Amino acid sequence: MTRLFLVRHGQTTSNEIHALDTALPGASLTALGREQAGAAGRYLRNASDRVHVLSSQAARAQQTAAGLATAFAAEGGTIAAAAPGSSFAEGFQRFRGRELAGLADTAAVELAGEHAGSLASIYGVSEIPAGDMEMKNDEDSHELYHRLLGDWLHGQIDKVVPGGSSGAEVLTSYLPQALAVVAAAQAEDADAVLVSHGAVIRLVATWLGAVDPEFAYRAYLPNGQVVSIALPEDFGELLDQVAEAVDEQFRDGVRGRFRVTEWGPFGVPELA
Repeated sequence: MTRLFLVRHGQTTSNEIHALDTALPGASLTALGREQAGAAGRYLRNASDRVHVLSSQAARAQQTAAGLATAFAAEGGTIAAAAPGSSFAEGFQRFRGRELAGLADTAAVELAGEHAGSLASIYGVSEIPAGDMEMKNDEDSHELYHRLLGDWLHGQIDKVVPGGSSGAEVLTSYLPQALAVVAAAQAEDADAVLVSHGAVIRLVATWLGAVDPEFAYRAYLPNGQVVSIALPEDFGELLDQVAEAVDEQFRDGVRGRFRVTEWGPFGVPELA
């Protein structure tokens, strides 16, 4: 059965200075970040033979997807087309997906080489916006940002990042896109790789997989690491159930219905 691999982007220049860099296009990968992207691709090759690779619109995510795909293919894996015009893209739109595009970042296109035309980026999948704390790296900003993440992990998703979004808004944006990716990949008999961002991956995986919030809060996801999510056996029925649902009904309809099988270096996560 199709699996969803949520991959955190590789290290960036903003990571090096601990800046809360969440706005587009954001920083590019460092040399280490490119190495981490390749390592993620090789790791995924041990888990899958055929993948669709997509990313958020951030430069770092597109570049990580490109490096990942190149390494995956170099190990004999198949990068299935996900770009506009592909049958995957048609399925993505059929399953509520919106605004899928090809790679737009020049460095990502160069890194992807012959695979550039097969990769895609999608709207609505992004890091938790830092709002008034954008590009700040002081202790108080980090403490507030991560305290709010902790509140969201515990289900208090109506709390709002100053100048940014609520947890409910973040989930409402991310979840339909991620599940449209999975549904389209399943129709193509492939796994789905979605490259995005550390904090939001922890939030989404906790929501979908009923992960213990205390575990999710302390289990920081390093650059280039992967969270693996298994679909429920009744995934098709679940999609039918939430097909017309919006916002809160959609979020609640998919909550806890999936199984997180691996959380980066921490292995199988603790459940709530």
